[in-house]
Amino acid sequence: MKRTLATLMILVCAGAATPRAQTADRKAVQDAVEAFLLHLGDHEYDKVANDFAAKSIIIVVRERPASGAGPVEWTNSYQTGEAWLEGLKKNPNPTTFREPLTNVNVTIDSGRLAYVRADFTTVRDGKVGSSGVDQFTLTLENGAWKIAAIAYTSLPAK
Repeated sequence: MKRTLATLMILVCAGAATPRAQTADRKAVQDAVEAFLLHLGDHEYDKVANDFAAKSIIIVVRERPASGAGPVEWTNSYQTGEAWLEGLKKNPNPTTFREPLTNVNVTIDSGRLAYVRADFTTVRDGKVGSSGVDQFTLTLENGAWKIAAIAYTSLPAK
């Protein structure tokens, strides 16, 4: 009886530790994404480059205003993280912004691959400029979460 009770206590304690570890891992992934967004919004491009995994990719699905009386138009763009970052660096007058995330969902597979899906708004000078959905894929490299892919929708403020 004592042995059964001891075994049960070990299993309960082991089970209780697992969710906390998963929560800490999910927090680390979300923190990596939010740090990236702060670096990006503050134009700290060396830090942004460090947030990326090698061969990262950026995919943007953007809603454009209708031309004339036609329907809303959608465009898709695909760039390497490196090319995307070089384009940002060419802006001589970047505007500082924040991109708060809501409805954040983090999934981690095998402790090495993470996926983050969240709603966002971009805020410049206190005004929302756009909104959409961010999707990040991260890989664990040398103990740090690196962004391998970013895909997002971009909708103009209404």
